[in-house]
Amino acid sequence: MSKYLNKYYWIRKIFVNNFFSKFVSQKALNKIVFNSIYKSNHWNKNQKFDSNQSYSGPGSAANSIQTNNLIFEFQKFFKENNIKNILDAPCGDCAWIKKIFQTDIKYTGIDVVEDLINQNKVTFNSNSNIEFYCKDLTEYNKFNNYDFILMRDFFIHLPLPMIKKILTNLKNSNCKYFAFNNYESVNLNKEISTGQHRKINLLKDPFNLELPYYKIQEVNNENNPDQDNFIYIYKN
Repeated sequence: MSKYLNKYYWIRKIFVNNFFSKFVSQKALNKIVFNSIYKSNHWNKNQKFDSNQSYSGPGSAANSIQTNNLIFEFQKFFKENNIKNILDAPCGDCAWIKKIFQTDIKYTGIDVVEDLINQNKVTFNSNSNIEFYCKDLTEYNKFNNYDFILMRDFFIHLPLPMIKKILTNLKNSNCKYFAFNNYESVNLNKEISTGQHRKINLLKDPFNLELPYYKIQEVNNENNPDQDNFIYIYKN
């Protein structure tokens, strides 16, 4: 079906527009935008979904060189730093990170898209080490008691003040480590509306974070490490 016949395509288009977004609360806007992205399969270019995809887009596809490399690097980090429980936020459909479920690490996934959370609860209901909750991460501040918090491909879709709020909540928690994508070539962090996309560098204004404790380079394919995109891991 053409994306132009999909009502969720138009809902997303309307509510990522600054003019229309100001008529609803931020909490409602987050839910509307990210639900419409999911229901229109926007991050896979609005194509009909198939089992080889992830609703979170090609960067989250299972068994890709990119995500297999991340699993290898995370498992290495978790072992070296005695990580026993993790929070994956937002978790999406867990297409790639589900390989972590095969370990004894306790996993909690949070996402604002309720249909995704319900789907995950059904798909992974046989594993007692896994929990899922539908929460808005921009309003969520219960980051205590996690060894590791992963916010992959999240800040690239959020306005700057919202990112600052989440970072403050992370720093004020007693989580041991938190991680997110960082694009080292970016010199100017641009403002966007919720659900839009741009690269971001949290070493620059208005964040000015210090260099990370550890970083993992994202790999597009076996011969092409992404020279720009890293997972930055901070020790809290």
